[in-house]
Amino acid sequence: MFKTVAIAVLTLGALTGTGATEGGIEESSMSQEQQSVTRAKQVLAEKLKIALDEIEVTRVEPKTWNDSSLGCGKPGTLAMQVITHGYAISLTADGREHRIHVAGNNAVICDRAPLTRKNLRRAAPARGLDLMMDQARQDLAQRLGVEPAKIRIAGMQPKQWTDSAMECPRADEKVEPGPIPGYRLSLKHASRVYTYHTDMKTVRACPAIEKE
Repeated sequence: MFKTVAIAVLTLGALTGTGATEGGIEESSMSQEQQSVTRAKQVLAEKLKIALDEIEVTRVEPKTWNDSSLGCGKPGTLAMQVITHGYAISLTADGREHRIHVAGNNAVICDRAPLTRKNLRRAAPARGLDLMMDQARQDLAQRLGVEPAKIRIAGMQPKQWTDSAMECPRADEKVEPGPIPGYRLSLKHASRVYTYHTDMKTVRACPAIEKE
């Protein structure tokens, strides 16, 4: 009777995906970041046909992408315009560094070839927006005294600012007339939403964030 129950429990664990993962750690006990790292290593190991222990993790950073390609879209391909949260993970294997972008169970090897003159102009805006979102997240995290991973991008909206101050002038700032292309970014921490304006060069909180 005991053996029958044990077999049933093991079978149920296999079907529900709660079995042991890398290093014997159950996925349910791993943090989202740890699960993302494990997923990235699995994808790279499968591509390179190597063992997981041959892969070294060199960097993990929370990221927010503005489409479903996780920042790895190729020129000429289409991706859904949707805010996607995840991690950019740098792994080293066989003396070479690889960059894997992970969001949930979706992992993409993002080893890009150098941009050519033909696709440089097309790829630059998307990469620039990702950078602006990261800068806004880092700024807000510093102001609130929290980890950047706790800041989420809640939305983005393309804008044409009427002046160089992005309609949020600072004291004694010299303002030039627009239009200035950019975006309004919405960031969320806990239950509060903060707004940032960007001209794709800099970001600034608008309205200004008072110390809490």
